[in-house]
Amino acid sequence: MSVSDEDSETDESEEEEIQTGSLVTQSLPHTFERDALSFEVDEFRLDGVELNDRGDLNESDQVLSLVGESGWDSLEVEGTVELQSDTIQEVFPPEEWEDSPGRLALVKTNRLAINRSREILSDAPMEAGTHPFEIQLDRDEYRGTVNLEPYLVRSDNRDPGPTNCASKAGSRLANGELWIVRLDEPTDGGGLLMPIIEDFEDTDRLPDDNHIHHLSLDEPRNPQLYLNRGHPQVVNVLENEGATGGPPRLRDVLYDYIEHSVWTQLLIQTARDTDTDTGETKHSWQDDVLEIFIDDLYPDLDKDMAAVQLAADVRSIEDLPALVQKIEQAVHQRYNIPQDTTKLIEEAIQNDN
Repeated sequence: MSVSDEDSETDESEEEEIQTGSLVTQSLPHTFERDALSFEVDEFRLDGVELNDRGDLNESDQVLSLVGESGWDSLEVEGTVELQSDTIQEVFPPEEWEDSPGRLALVKTNRLAINRSREILSDAPMEAGTHPFEIQLDRDEYRGTVNLEPYLVRSDNRDPGPTNCASKAGSRLANGELWIVRLDEPTDGGGLLMPIIEDFEDTDRLPDDNHIHHLSLDEPRNPQLYLNRGHPQVVNVLENEGATGGPPRLRDVLYDYIEHSVWTQLLIQTARDTDTDTGETKHSWQDDVLEIFIDDLYPDLDKDMAAVQLAADVRSIEDLPALVQKIEQAVHQRYNIPQDTTKLIEEAIQNDN
């Protein structure tokens, strides 16, 4: 397994095609339609019962606060995501307008728990129209704030051409305005991968004070993420629960950086702990990691064979460099690092004017 020179040249040529446009357009190597998907929530239910007077629902700002609400196990969210034909024609080349190789997904992001998952609403061929969804958030799996955001992504590769449309499977093509669900206030620690805030200078088991975060795998059954209290301004930004303005923009960029590092480490550890004959993992959290990433790493294999291949590749001196690059790509495509960074730059420019 190797990455060909042709693939590298393709990446460079796609980046060079961008010549003019907004900051957002220039920051991505392909066309991306921001807020093009209409995202409507029709109903929230707690354990199957309508909210009524429970919680604080602000439909105009697309925010539901359940802070202080207790005695419930699951939140059900029901609604629709609408995809316009104009959007399809913007993000796919003309030859793909009839049978668009796209996938519509609703992404659930929980920063405090470093939890990001997706529900597929419609698969290829992608068609314009209204796509219903019904999802569930289990209370014991989420903390702080959960963001719900629709995305249109490319489902298959294509040969690059004289268009700025994305050519790689997994590329994000369009999104919609997110809904925010606030469950509780940030805390200093808790369940799996909820960050524990400590001063790194106060203990020898954590790295030196130059580090913002550290993922500890000392207890393999329960990986633990630490944030460095020695950088209070950074911690304050990471705990910010706002939706607009400079601090939330900076928070998103910092979390993208931290999550990218954490997921990469967890994927490598999962690969090392996966049995090369059966594809079985050592710890339950590793099954969750495989569920999130295995389709992106090995799209042509079923999940069991993909897990076996992952275990074999990480142990192969020949295949390891290609695997590391695939992991980097799989993790990277789950974040809008260019978009989050661009929003931060735009916010700074506005404040300077």
